[in-house]
Amino acid sequence: MQRERYPGEQRGLTLFLSELQPVVDLVLGRDHLLWHAVRRALQKGTLEALRHARQVFNNQPREIKQLLSLGIVEVERADVPSKDDLLDSYATRQPEEFVSFDLAATSEADEPVVRLRHELVDIPAVRVMVRPGTLPSSAAAKLRAIADLIERDRRLLSQRFWADRQFHVEPTDPGSAERERR
Repeated sequence: MQRERYPGEQRGLTLFLSELQPVVDLVLGRDHLLWHAVRRALQKGTLEALRHARQVFNNQPREIKQLLSLGIVEVERADVPSKDDLLDSYATRQPEEFVSFDLAATSEADEPVVRLRHELVDIPAVRVMVRPGTLPSSAAAKLRAIADLIERDRRLLSQRFWADRQFHVEPTDPGSAERERR
């Protein structure tokens, strides 16, 4: 049994090949060797088959690899809803309030800006949104900072806490709310 060369190799190859398969079908057709290698790799799911399909992809001429890679990116862009579709779906929703913890992507030592917001989104109890391209270590550090802030001042998630406050006030530090009450 082969082992992963790096953590997540099998999952990464599976995701890459599953995105590649429809593009290969469209650009090269189902009679191309790459299409069969990808199909077989996704069916078997073994590291050996996944690596073989990746190697077949890597052995293609540069122009074909570029065309296929561009096709993957274009397919991903096609899944993005239009602005009008998003606005139409927002128009049917009612505003809901939630506590927002905002951190800039570039600042390491900043405390989160905590505020009550009203949005037209379908929100679960907790949603984490991270911009693509953010370093995983940076995102994890910022999530830890938010978790630490909630642990330090559990009132931040209390409806009564926010009902007592003016909505335009944005506490940046949980101690500032306490100082304002005195």
